[in-house]
Amino acid sequence: MTPRAKPARAVLLGSAALFLSLLSAPVLAEEKPKDHADGPAAAYEPSMTTLAEIQVEIPGLGPDDPVMTQEEFQRGTEIYFQRCAGCHGVLRKGATGKPLTPDVTRENGFDYIKSFITYGSPAGMPNWGTSGDMTEEDVDLMARYVLLEPPQPPEWGMPEMMASWKVLISPRTGRPRR
Repeated sequence: MTPRAKPARAVLLGSAALFLSLLSAPVLAEEKPKDHADGPAAAYEPSMTTLAEIQVEIPGLGPDDPVMTQEEFQRGTEIYFQRCAGCHGVLRKGATGKPLTPDVTRENGFDYIKSFITYGSPAGMPNWGTSGDMTEEDVDLMARYVLLEPPQPPEWGMPEMMASWKVLISPRTGRPRR
């Protein structure tokens, strides 16, 4: 064997030994899952700030509707648009998640909805209550909120869109000509 072959062979055998030792090492579980505070999710901020700026009225309360103050309805609207509208739709008619219109929710009843929000489902509904993402008061509030008619979302038409634009390069004067 040449003098050069010995180090290469030693490196190869050392790498193989390390690999085999890793295979036979016991797999230890972490004590708790890592928080997502250090990744891209840490920078996420909900962009639905328009709901905090407007007052959403409770749509026509009837005698059978659950008791809810205007402040609770406003809080429920904010929570719904931040956490629920992505799956259940802005008007609660369903998307990835099932519809949450009053005809469906009232058939299931308050206790069913409250436990569903608390514990979630294997089909993809998060366990908002047991995960700590919502307090018991918020779960109770949201169970009453989805029993009511959904509010109309705020208008975001062309005038509002154009008012929000920030033109960095004018399409007429700032672009190079050929």
